[in-house]
Amino acid sequence: MTSADHHLLTTNFYSTFPGEEFLTVSLPNYARERQLIIYKIVATVILCVVVMPVLLATKQTAVKDNPADAADGAANENAIYDDAKAINKGSKNKKKRVKSKKSSQESTTETTTEETTATVINPITSNLLNILCIILVFIITFFNQNNLFPARTIVQTPVLTREECSYIIQMAHEAAERNSEIAKREKASLILEQTELVNEEDISSKSQSDGNNTQTFTPEQIELRKLNSIIKEPTGWKKDRHSSYPTTDLNYVVDPFTRDDRAYLAGKLNARLTPVIERTFGIARGALRASDIFVVRYDATKGQPQLRKHTDGSHLSFNILLNDEFEGGGTRFHNRFDGSYVDVNPDVGEALISHADILHEGLATTKGTRYILVGFNSIDENDPLTGEATNLSIFSSWLNFPWMQVRFKEGFEEGTNTRLSSTNVDNWEDSRYATSLFRDLVEWMRWFCDQYSTFQRVKLVDRQDFDEYITVMDEANIKRNEEEARNGIEPTRSSGHANWFSGQQLFVGVSGDVKRVWGSRAKIEDKFRGDL
Repeated sequence: MTSADHHLLTTNFYSTFPGEEFLTVSLPNYARERQLIIYKIVATVILCVVVMPVLLATKQTAVKDNPADAADGAANENAIYDDAKAINKGSKNKKKRVKSKKSSQESTTETTTEETTATVINPITSNLLNILCIILVFIITFFNQNNLFPARTIVQTPVLTREECSYIIQMAHEAAERNSEIAKREKASLILEQTELVNEEDISSKSQSDGNNTQTFTPEQIELRKLNSIIKEPTGWKKDRHSSYPTTDLNYVVDPFTRDDRAYLAGKLNARLTPVIERTFGIARGALRASDIFVVRYDATKGQPQLRKHTDGSHLSFNILLNDEFEGGGTRFHNRFDGSYVDVNPDVGEALISHADILHEGLATTKGTRYILVGFNSIDENDPLTGEATNLSIFSSWLNFPWMQVRFKEGFEEGTNTRLSSTNVDNWEDSRYATSLFRDLVEWMRWFCDQYSTFQRVKLVDRQDFDEYITVMDEANIKRNEEEARNGIEPTRSSGHANWFSGQQLFVGVSGDVKRVWGSRAKIEDKFRGDL
């Protein structure tokens, strides 16, 4: 199969959204938007560089001496000079000198001039036209739906059925049980090997009694605390995986979910989530790489009931409600521009998808336990591990403020980390000047998106259409997989398949290269690199 055939096949799948007939809102037509941007930019450049200079140019006349006359004038000057020298020779040369002067005067009166006309534009006008062209190109590129709609829109759409949600919760409980058993065995082994270890409770009480909150613990004591945290209620669930905004959760790779669990989830996300993201945010499916996928629980009486205001460390985030046997809860999205907010309480199986920089919080669960599936997703031009192209459009990357904001944020964070951890800074993007520039660009682009993007929630599909919509999406995915298999296309990122697991927990720089990995990934790198 030729590369042209491959491109045609993938274009056919991505040019139409299978669930278009069920949409309750009008979404941007990104292909048309981007064509219009190109046409407008070309027209603007032609107008400012070609048409306007011609219209604003003026005719100017230049006057210059005839070259032959100039030569005569030079000869006359020499003659005058000779006459002056002749004064010193006495009166016998007087008549000759007078004659030379008269000849010089006659030659001078015969000199002619030549006029030329040229069309020129004033330099100030030219500079103003250049500045106007740049301003117009900027406005055309960034003040449009391609940039403004994805920046502050919260998309609400069905992804899972109620039965599938229950199955994912069951997966999480089984993984938690395995986690608990592993933690108990490791704790017993650790205490046998390190008999001098004190319990975590003794460590905590000792720190409080000493009034020393900066007490240094041994690696064994730290490990014991982590194991005790896993064992305590809710048993088997991690409580400290996200240091800044910790949640009670389980990651799909680090924690003991099975290969079948991951395959099951990937199948649902490929069929129902990636097409929606492509349609609503204009992002190629293969450009999606999950940086973290995990199941979170919010408990009213034990563990964690809520999560304070924050933004996520990725380009695009989603969370899917997995149950409704609780009271309270929901997600509150904040509008930084005017201080308003919107509370969203989705139906079971519905996903909330948004740009990760939108400020949000998890509202308190007041009764029961609320379960959600959360995904933080990076948008890559090329796979950071393999370099494989993802077919991400430049209009979704370097001509897109929401995308650039996150990429510059990653550049700032990784550049700062490199400077703090090393005295040798060889890479330009890690320099103090570059990281300061990245920080300022992040703040400016955030302000731009807050100022000019419409803060809104859009519900794509009515509740009564959920089942039929999901059936249509699944059938389209089956057709796609069959077509690719028939044409020998591998499910890679370049052929339009997201990376849900092997690309998790990476820190990338502004260029998109891997700078370092999370500590939890470093411990089990072989698992991430293996067959997930």
